[in-house]
Amino acid sequence: MKKNTTFLILCSLIAFFVSTSCKKAVVAPTGGEPTVPKKATTGNIVTQTRNLAVVYFIPSDLDTLPNWKKRLSDVMLYAQNWYGTNMNNAGYGFKTFGLKQDGTSGRAEIVLIRGTKPKTGYGTAATGYITEIDAYFASHPGLKTSNHVLILIPAFGYDNNTIEGPQPLEGVQPFYGYGKYCFANDNVYMDMALKGVLNPGRNNFAKWVGGMMHELGHAFNAPHDRQWVSQGNYANGTNASYKEPIMALSNYYLEVRPSFLTDAEAAIFNACEVFNNDSKTYYGSITARINRIYANYDAGLGAIVVSGKYASSGTVNKILYYNDPNVNNEGTGTNKDYNAITWASSPISTDSFRVVMPIAELAVKTDGIPYELKVKLVHDNGEVNETIYAYTFQSGLPVLDFSTRTELSKTGWSVAGFSSQETGQDGRAINIIDGSASTFWHSRWSTSATSYPHFVTIDLGSVKTVNGGLALTQRENASRAIKDFELLISSDGINFTSVFNKQAANNDGTQYFNFGSPKTFCYFKIIANNSWDGTQFAALSELGLY
Repeated sequence: MKKNTTFLILCSLIAFFVSTSCKKAVVAPTGGEPTVPKKATTGNIVTQTRNLAVVYFIPSDLDTLPNWKKRLSDVMLYAQNWYGTNMNNAGYGFKTFGLKQDGTSGRAEIVLIRGTKPKTGYGTAATGYITEIDAYFASHPGLKTSNHVLILIPAFGYDNNTIEGPQPLEGVQPFYGYGKYCFANDNVYMDMALKGVLNPGRNNFAKWVGGMMHELGHAFNAPHDRQWVSQGNYANGTNASYKEPIMALSNYYLEVRPSFLTDAEAAIFNACEVFNNDSKTYYGSITARINRIYANYDAGLGAIVVSGKYASSGTVNKILYYNDPNVNNEGTGTNKDYNAITWASSPISTDSFRVVMPIAELAVKTDGIPYELKVKLVHDNGEVNETIYAYTFQSGLPVLDFSTRTELSKTGWSVAGFSSQETGQDGRAINIIDGSASTFWHSRWSTSATSYPHFVTIDLGSVKTVNGGLALTQRENASRAIKDFELLISSDGINFTSVFNKQAANNDGTQYFNFGSPKTFCYFKIIANNSWDGTQFAALSELGLY
């Protein structure tokens, strides 16, 4: 499209909503992201047995934007084609999410739902929107054929004082992933006429269409990650052109710089319900666990080598490895994982895995930097099970101390005491030595809840000499994970000697704490002093010795 035509379209759209001037657009330079061939707006929609539901939700004091049906259908077809093209580049063929066609125009079906409240009655929280949307789908069941929903909401207002042109107000309405739902913003820049058009400041097409496609990735089950160092110039922070994954900062770079799917992203999408044209059940219950894991730094390869064995009640398609540094103490969890650099491998036989991860591809190797290795088992029904292991860097090299140790047999062990416990099947103190990572001890919470410190004492049945140390496994998904704890030992169960005070990592991979020298004892006690989630409750899956 020529510059003048693009300029007129943009100005007319903006003028409809706000009284302001429009700056002239600049055509994108060559050498950026290759243009994905655009499908026709009718007739070429990929439709599956289960499709993404696209909702246009209108608070009672707002209305639809002009030409919304065709404009948003064109955007959805672009997104569908972009995902399919990049899944093909990742080795899965042209595989993309399904969209249902409407019954009249043949465009992508977009379900218009008018809310019962004004925009101030909804705000940024997801629950008010989803409650009404789910109620609408319950009364119109044929409109929702999968678990995945995109919710588009018109801009609540515009800021006229930005160099990019009038911008929808941010922070006043939802724009994020929420489980298998996600939210995005409809505004004057959600228009295919603006693809590849640059403007001063942040690019408007990338910001709003790219942002929507990023949130779609969350609705399709993917967390954040970013490119390897060799895939771009991320490490030194320059503005040189580099490839940017859709789950990194696509709302900065889509159609400005090359955007793509990492192997980890593509593996998750491959198992997503709406990317598959079949009738099997997705997201059913899966019990999965990594039974053994081994990690070392291979100096000859300059790489972290991780291998191990897993067990699962389902079928594992891929194993993913997210290396997520805690940069500047940003914390862990959602929205703290933009720095994660990822690999993917196929299962070896039906229960094993191995991956080689060159550390030259990791952008952050600061001494002492806390890393989380998140090992994810991707099942063919879309379920993803995750186990997290902690490591760090010293002198530019990884320090990997989470490899599985050979533990002492727990035969003859018993629980000699505890501060409190839940008395149901889940929560009993005996679960802490039953050899199963699926069961757990939990401090009393259902009645007369108890507070920190919490303790459990284990009787080994006889005096034993332990050469290694303590093995500790937090509850699955690190729920109610303990933080700072003390280990004490005793020969008589009455007089205890402190061995050390440590901090347990906030993950559910087995953690090992060396004694430093052999210890001889018959009893050991764990005293937990606080929790990672700040509550008064404690839980542990397993305690052992090695």
